[in-house]
Amino acid sequence: MGQTIAEKILSRQNVASRPVKAGDLIDADLNGLLVLWWPAIRNVYKKIGFKNGPPTVWDKEKAYLMLDHYQPPVDEAYARGNLEARRDAARLGLKHFYDSEMGISHHMMMDYGHVRPGELLVGNDSHVICFGALNAAATGIGNDEEAYALAFGKLFFSVPQTIKVVLRGKNPNYPIGKDIILYLAGKYSDSFAQNRSMEFVGPLASDMDLATRMTLADHAVELGAKFGLFLADDKTLEFVRARTDQPFETTAPDADAEYVQTIEVDCDAIGPQVAKPFRFDNVSPVGEVSGLKVDQARIGSCANGRFEDIEIAARMLKGRKVARGVRFYISPASMAVYRQCAEAGLVADLIAAGAQFQNPGCTICGRQVVLNEEVCISSTTRNSRGRMGGPSCSDAKIYLAGPATVTAAAIAGRIVDPREFLHD
Repeated sequence: MGQTIAEKILSRQNVASRPVKAGDLIDADLNGLLVLWWPAIRNVYKKIGFKNGPPTVWDKEKAYLMLDHYQPPVDEAYARGNLEARRDAARLGLKHFYDSEMGISHHMMMDYGHVRPGELLVGNDSHVICFGALNAAATGIGNDEEAYALAFGKLFFSVPQTIKVVLRGKNPNYPIGKDIILYLAGKYSDSFAQNRSMEFVGPLASDMDLATRMTLADHAVELGAKFGLFLADDKTLEFVRARTDQPFETTAPDADAEYVQTIEVDCDAIGPQVAKPFRFDNVSPVGEVSGLKVDQARIGSCANGRFEDIEIAARMLKGRKVARGVRFYISPASMAVYRQCAEAGLVADLIAAGAQFQNPGCTICGRQVVLNEEVCISSTTRNSRGRMGGPSCSDAKIYLAGPATVTAAAIAGRIVDPREFLHD
């Protein structure tokens, strides 16, 4: 029996240098480690007697320390954590240290060419899984595991079973990734891929752009997946080779690979989807919630903060304005995306239409407040209670949707089918 993408990558990285199958327990060498939340890592070392943090790292070129998420710092504790990281990065001689850069680290990793096809990477944030869009196996880990990986460059893995998701249909004239993943969550639950790998294949998977693949790979974790993987093609290679000259080996499944489940999706039949409060899998077609008044609309995060997600907003708002009483916030995933939007004239156009263009980062996803009496429709990652504002805002109504649906709501002042504004 052949191997899946996950089995092949883990076989290649297996310390024991032998092929693996789903269910095997192995130690694997890492190709890269994303490190954020530095004070948490430092505290792990303090607990075991290293009061000044890590004494050394396993590889100064494969550990990527990024001060991201909320930059500039949102409070004194965050600023002091940045200061500690700055000092430790110099002491440890880290080659790749990104000091207080506005953006989202997992997207920045791809911007800077630190993610390459066929590699195995981890990081202490669940959404590093998005690297699967570039044919890399990546998964989020806890801070204790992160500290161990930082010291030794290895980690224990249970080789996952794989679900094959075959995507069929045509690309519409708007980003469809969120609609596909919400459809899967609504039909199969937000845990059906628990601790499994997902392979997204099929004609539409090949046809879609990298931004849409990043949305799907990023959200695989919302279905419980360990990896969310795409095949590498010319689009992948062009993106990666423009950012790095490091060698890599793409990975594809064998024709006789064994899958625990195969799902066929007719994406032409899905239409716009919306996740209602307070679960990612509380999903319905947009028509079932049409007419609901919104107070806020948001586009951004590691799920939908790319150029293509912002371009659709500018396109739909051309000749239109944001509805009175709606705050429409837009945040790019990284400074590279911000520059791309600025150079294309999108920033000026969106501001002129009444949108509020924000710094790159994660603030739009978890720190900006939605009050209990408000309704927010967002293309960000999660809609659990207190996601936007904390426990005191646990009744705030957060609806998740694709950027076209979010923009349509910002224009209309209520949730509507975005295709009303996309006919031209």
